[in-house]
Amino acid sequence: MTQPMHQDAAADAVLRRTMVLLLLLLMFSLSSFPSVTADCPYKCRCNEEHIVDCYRQELNRIPDRISPATKILDSGLNEIRDIEPNSFTHLTELKELKLHYNKISNLKIGAFANLSKLQILYLFGNEIENIETGVFNNLTRTYKTGISNNKIRNIPPGIFGSLTSLSRLNINSNPLTCDCNMLLFANGLKKNYPHPDFFFNFRMSCYFPVEMRELSLQEITEIDFHCTSPDIIVVPENKTVSVGEQLQLSCKAVGDPEPFITWAKDDIDLELGQRVQVFQNNTLIISKVENTDGGQYKCVASNPLGRKSFEAMVNVNGLAENGCYTMFGVIPCFFFNIIALANRLLYNDIL
Repeated sequence: MTQPMHQDAAADAVLRRTMVLLLLLLMFSLSSFPSVTADCPYKCRCNEEHIVDCYRQELNRIPDRISPATKILDSGLNEIRDIEPNSFTHLTELKELKLHYNKISNLKIGAFANLSKLQILYLFGNEIENIETGVFNNLTRTYKTGISNNKIRNIPPGIFGSLTSLSRLNINSNPLTCDCNMLLFANGLKKNYPHPDFFFNFRMSCYFPVEMRELSLQEITEIDFHCTSPDIIVVPENKTVSVGEQLQLSCKAVGDPEPFITWAKDDIDLELGQRVQVFQNNTLIISKVENTDGGQYKCVASNPLGRKSFEAMVNVNGLAENGCYTMFGVIPCFFFNIIALANRLLYNDIL
């Protein structure tokens, strides 16, 4: 029996309404699962409050495709080993960065570049051994930092100096070596952050040397160490070399903390390269000497307690006929050799 036309039209209308409702329901369902949206990284969850949650997702690197509008990024409890420089430079709105309980071993300069709005930084429970000076530069709004439960032995003095808003710091449960460097670091903390709750009321203790184990960083003083400014014990000597030969200048310094040695020529820091090298023992070697290598060389030894330098003149044969290069210009080599000898004798008398 044939149904009336109006019944078919009514059925079609009901079907269309049902399809529209199903489509709306599907769209709503997709919106409730932000991890599949275009701005959310793989395996992470995101929401309209600009929180990116990548917690415990077995990630081995910083996620890709993080929205520049992100305010909180939680990548804790993963397998991340490295933070490459400029990993977060596009996250200019980021306020909280959580990288706790990963396998990060080093903090390199540039790791947190451009995070000028960052307030909270969690790095505890990693395998951090080294922190490069300057890694926290420009984090002027960061007030809470946690780097406890790592493998940190040495903390450079002034490492947190750029964290001008810092009010809470946790560095406990690290195998800290208490030496002159650590004393300077501890003195800086006590001077700049005198409030007792600054360290979350945790006790930060020495681990090395054994005789100082369990001694609190807040308790160590100058009496516990013999810290000294640099003293140069092997000085560079005046030399005359010929074009094409090798130039070698030695410099050795002692002090505690161990001095850092740099080289300068005519009061300008030497630019190192394939021909100009400084070796592990701080010896300066210039291969295939050129005329322009003549001049005044300076070895500079410095540590947080002071700075000392010593100069040596280098003459390159062929720079001027029968002449030697000095800081006063080209003079006869006869006078240059007399001055060089007198300089050495005078220094030996002083020693």
